[in-house]
Amino acid sequence: MISSKDGIIGFAIGDAMGVPVEFTNRERLMRNPVTSMVGFMSHNVPKGTWSDDTSMTLATMDSIINANGDIIANDMADKFLEWMEKGKYTPGGKIVDIDRTTLRALGKYKTTRRSAVNCGCTSNTDNGNGSLMRMLPIVYYAYLNWLEQDKILKLVAGLSSITHANELVIMGCYMYVNYALELLNTNNRKSAYLKIQNLDYSMFSMPTISAYARILDREIFKYNIDEIKSSSYIVDTLEAILWVLINTDTYNQAIIGAINLGSDTDTIAACTGGLAGIIYGIKNINPDWKIDLRKYSEIIELCERFDNILYKINGKEISNTVNKNDILRRIEIVNEDITNVPVDALVCANTSGNLSRGGEGTIFSKAGIELENKCKEFDELSKGQAKVTRAYRINTKYIIHTVVPKWYDESENNQNELLKECYKNIFRISSDYDIKSIAIPTLGIGACRAPVEVAVKIAIDEIINNFFRNTDIEKIYIVCNDSRIQRTYIEYLNTLLN
Repeated sequence: MISSKDGIIGFAIGDAMGVPVEFTNRERLMRNPVTSMVGFMSHNVPKGTWSDDTSMTLATMDSIINANGDIIANDMADKFLEWMEKGKYTPGGKIVDIDRTTLRALGKYKTTRRSAVNCGCTSNTDNGNGSLMRMLPIVYYAYLNWLEQDKILKLVAGLSSITHANELVIMGCYMYVNYALELLNTNNRKSAYLKIQNLDYSMFSMPTISAYARILDREIFKYNIDEIKSSSYIVDTLEAILWVLINTDTYNQAIIGAINLGSDTDTIAACTGGLAGIIYGIKNINPDWKIDLRKYSEIIELCERFDNILYKINGKEISNTVNKNDILRRIEIVNEDITNVPVDALVCANTSGNLSRGGEGTIFSKAGIELENKCKEFDELSKGQAKVTRAYRINTKYIIHTVVPKWYDESENNQNELLKECYKNIFRISSDYDIKSIAIPTLGIGACRAPVEVAVKIAIDEIINNFFRNTDIEKIYIVCNDSRIQRTYIEYLNTLLN
């Protein structure tokens, strides 16, 4: 089943990787290539920060969700204004970059309140990649709605024209969308390239078609790197994306190749990353890049809601049926130090959204100062959210941190629902990593003062309810530190087994 998070997370990571070196020239990057997620530099923002590319993509998705699977250009433009003026859909509450064409077009829309598709800029200088960056959600929309080419073109032209109505830009977006659609169909980079070469472009003017001659009439991926430009000009951007994608063999290679071309690194790496995410899948993205991406859990939650609405309007539901007894037999209740349980990931309960303040003491002390220092890089999490880190000095791959509600705190409410969110996000986020076994402590019991019977029931029930989010998990340990609590878990588990 198609999941948008492969492409969207791939896109956002490419964006965040490119932000710090945007405008840097190629010669400098070739001398000192960037191969990891870094911060500050060009835009002076923390590591993992994404730009307008991802913000407008998320706003596009949110508009489709709120329209119950429909596409309403004015609603989309309204959401772009919320991003531009209020910092919505950003990782830090304020926008990181906006191109001049987008700024002018949204200003026109705000002032005139005309139909948004009539507000885009049309001059020969408005030929940048500012609408290409938000086409990926349209790819999934077109794919899951089985749209024919005439409808794809109409959709792409209308949504590009909210900001960029230049024919050259619309054609570039149309080519990108069709390339991505063919990847979803075949997962083959070369056949996707042939697809866009053989499309009918007769609705565009000859000068516009001629501008793409190196893609359409030749094979752009056979050009020398010195012949590939990486500017924000729509033709240069599309050539660079295809050149990098076809000349690399993994997601990680594609992103490193894209950002080290220099110049418009965030958009080229984002658009390359979206396509590479479709090809290679989210599990094949460098784990440290996923860890460093800001607001990761919020993005995958939005992707899940986006997928659900698109499948629903097409009369399909994302399957969440897994044999209950099969799940229950994978659960083992143990009384053990959680750091000694042989698993791929262990869960660390935290009562503060500021993870650097520490969670479960044994985990933080055994993982070492590296874990505390890493947690200082993260944004504060809300109750119920989850975040992955490496496990450092503990003999396991990952730690999944989750923020647990406190039953003793009168200022908090809905503790039961928030605890359920913890389990949902543990399974949701674990599915993006190579995790086949997981150790979960007695979340809520102890310092948080959840009633034991309540916390036990929520734990087992939510493992069952959310197992479909990561069916790769072969073993689930619930780790107790008290034999009486262990018996309560075992007794409830046994009541559910047929």
